[in-house]
Amino acid sequence: MKLKLSLGFLFVYFILGLVTVWATHIRAGEIIAERTSVQTLTYRITVVGYTDTRSNVVFGPGTINFGDGRVEQLNTQSDFSLVESLGNQIEKNTFVISHTFQGPGVYTIRFQEFNRNDLTLNMDNSVDTPFYVETQITIDPFIGVNNSPVLTIPPVDNGAVNVRYIHNPGAFDPDGDSLSYELDIPKQAFQRPVNNYRSPASSEFSFSQENGATPAFLRLDPIFGDLIWDAPGTAGQFNVAFRIVEWRKLDGKWIRIGYVVRDMQIIIENSNNRRPELILPPDLCVVAGTNIQEIIQGQDPDGDPIKIEVFGEPLEISNPANYAPVSTFQPSPGIVNFNWQTVCNHVRAREYDVRVRITDQPRSGPALVDVKTWRIKVIGPPPVWNELEQLQGRSVELNWNPYACANSASEMQIWRRINSDPYEPDSCETGIRPGYELIGTTNMQTFSFTDLNGGEGLAPGNTYCYRLVAGFPAPRSGESIVSDEICITIDVDVPIITNVSVEATDTQDGEIFIKWTPPYDIDQTQFPGPYSYELLRSEGFTGNQNRTSLGITSDTLFTDTGLNTEDLVYNYRVVLLDNNTKIDTSSSASSVRLEPTIINEAIELNWSFTVPWNNSVSEFKHEVYRNRTDANAQDTDTFELIAEVDVTTAGFTYLDDGSFNGIPLEKELEYCYYVITKGAYNVDGLEYPLENKSQIICAEPDDNRLPCPPVLTFEGPECSAYVAEQPCNSNTYFHDLSWEPDFSGECDDELAGYRLYFTPDGEEGQFELVAQLSAIQLSTRINNLPNYRGCYYITAIDRSGNESEPSNIVCVDNCPNYVLPNAFTPNGDGLNDTFSAFDNPFSQCPRFVTGVEIMIVNRWGAEVFTYNSLESNENDIFIRWNGRDKNGNDLPAGTYFYSGKVFFDVLDPSLRERTLKGTIQILR
Repeated sequence: MKLKLSLGFLFVYFILGLVTVWATHIRAGEIIAERTSVQTLTYRITVVGYTDTRSNVVFGPGTINFGDGRVEQLNTQSDFSLVESLGNQIEKNTFVISHTFQGPGVYTIRFQEFNRNDLTLNMDNSVDTPFYVETQITIDPFIGVNNSPVLTIPPVDNGAVNVRYIHNPGAFDPDGDSLSYELDIPKQAFQRPVNNYRSPASSEFSFSQENGATPAFLRLDPIFGDLIWDAPGTAGQFNVAFRIVEWRKLDGKWIRIGYVVRDMQIIIENSNNRRPELILPPDLCVVAGTNIQEIIQGQDPDGDPIKIEVFGEPLEISNPANYAPVSTFQPSPGIVNFNWQTVCNHVRAREYDVRVRITDQPRSGPALVDVKTWRIKVIGPPPVWNELEQLQGRSVELNWNPYACANSASEMQIWRRINSDPYEPDSCETGIRPGYELIGTTNMQTFSFTDLNGGEGLAPGNTYCYRLVAGFPAPRSGESIVSDEICITIDVDVPIITNVSVEATDTQDGEIFIKWTPPYDIDQTQFPGPYSYELLRSEGFTGNQNRTSLGITSDTLFTDTGLNTEDLVYNYRVVLLDNNTKIDTSSSASSVRLEPTIINEAIELNWSFTVPWNNSVSEFKHEVYRNRTDANAQDTDTFELIAEVDVTTAGFTYLDDGSFNGIPLEKELEYCYYVITKGAYNVDGLEYPLENKSQIICAEPDDNRLPCPPVLTFEGPECSAYVAEQPCNSNTYFHDLSWEPDFSGECDDELAGYRLYFTPDGEEGQFELVAQLSAIQLSTRINNLPNYRGCYYITAIDRSGNESEPSNIVCVDNCPNYVLPNAFTPNGDGLNDTFSAFDNPFSQCPRFVTGVEIMIVNRWGAEVFTYNSLESNENDIFIRWNGRDKNGNDLPAGTYFYSGKVFFDVLDPSLRERTLKGTIQILR
């Protein structure tokens, strides 16, 4: 009986010991999936686990589920494993396992292992809670190869109580996909959160931000991926999780194609250590081939040694960047030298995010870090022209030099416009500006293109100007800087039509006047003349529908009669005859077609044509004429000029709402219109402008419905993130807004534009008009704001000028900041000589501060210094105490105590005043 009891006791002891050994080791981890070949669906799956070295349990007996029904034990099936010590009782364990998927699909790769390490404060019983992470990939031949994002910065940074904690995973996507970041909840199994998870920033664990403001917060920057906990209030270990989501642009839409979940542990300790500081170079934009050489600086406010490390995609790709010294502590202040020889393969639409991390080496307590993002954009060089030449048939052959980045680019785009626009692209500007038409693309092994103008031939007498843009393949995409402009004027070796003008509007007796020129530049040795002309007429803006010959004439003008100009458009060509032998044919030119759009209490006019001359010349304004049907609508002498339209800015459109003479249009009264277009060739000797009339059209205004108010949204920037990148004295801000129109119910859906109103004084303030926007514009940026706070609403305007009710009001507030140090050294060396609010790094600058008052006492409560910026002449909010008492005597080294108030410029009354209270050490 005793033996049985002893064996039973030993068995229970063994089981309990096994559970204890099995239980406590995993701190953090993630899964990375990399496709090994474009020919197969084999992926290299990397599971990374961070373990607690205080446990003797090894990482790796976990289960990996590939999301396709197959499950493996990681430690028995892995192809490769590596264990690395990271210090601070943390070990990095890397397991690699290969897996071949059977076909396309969306797969969630899941890893689970028992168990997490003990004593994680923000979940229940972590020692008995499984560790779980997942990664999702999309295998789809229509989207191309998909690899998961890669995380380059381990989650091993410790933090201190009451000090802002920051982590960045240093993520990049090897395919060039865009990334975003989302907070998640740590899991213990698929779709099963850990028990009783609480945010580390909840009032249970955190009490205020580093600067004393409340409440504390845990935030994840959705664009840059900075995980910020401001600020821990309790020593201990905590776990958080977040997703790195990858997006690919397909057919003009952003599609979510996968994600990686990082579950990480944060260890907070009590410490007086202060966070080190980084100074990064400005963001860069360079042409591929540029050798980037920059210095990254860092310092520690406590004078502790620092280590500066650089992470991110530029250090991981082919032709990588490098920096020196690497992972070495150095005296503060210190630097590293960053070097990157960029090449053509680095060109892409998005910037590269370089993550820079600085770590201090305090004499005691936890090492603290800061992480910042430095952005570098690499763009393609401009293509270079060789020559262009006019060919027979009024075509142009364009030739260019082989492109410098031909092995990386995917296409050469050929763009054209009539007449020159000799602009120089701005710094970092890629692609083409508005005003050009894409007329063709070639592959990168082709260095010429023939412009046939769609088979019509280019119009004699016009100047055509061309530019090139190199395009780079998706998903990285990207464009080159535009080439220089190259132009050619087409010879006038055939007649050129100058007029197709509607002189009478009727369904049967309409008239059109046509005029053309002789062939000025014809080879008269080969074609001595005499010349005659055959005039051809067809229906429509272009083409040969119902083509009719109007006969042969030696004259250069003709009036075509018996037409239905009320309903039809006609186009004309002139055939050149030399001794009755056909030589060539002019470009076609159509009549002008005017169309009305009926709008409540207004009429919109739009006119169109297809002509070989340029009807968009800024010095020649198109004219709009109007009459009423209570006069003679067909008698053009009774029409009056109501508008001169600059079509280069307004387009071929005009809204008649009666504003030209201040008399509103009358409902149910018919108004009649015609327009005169004005244009030119680039040919000397012609009389300009070339004027041509449209047909006459009549219409009457309609109802008086009002548009519905749009729905307004504030798009950013987020205040604290924006000001963290701006110098202390920055006082210029911008707001990005977007809106959606509302066409529900009985609302008018014929919009002419929007009016945006703003007030800096909150919802009850006086709103003022700050922008008038077009109907096609659904977003805008308001620049040069002297303050961040303010409120907006927007209204919709219909074509009659009727204004909707105001939209919803959106307000944004200033993000005040005021941070004081806890020590200074008034020794006259010019460094840290005064007790002043931080002015570096930018994230600690005083922001939106209207005043500060403070009193400082010694350890016995005797007052040694007082200051009130609102009562000083300079209104200096930095305080700048020099460590002397009220009599000007140097105070001894030691600890002093301060209390006071800081006043902020904010809309929220509850945030306009904050109490200052703390200690300050004088170090001598």
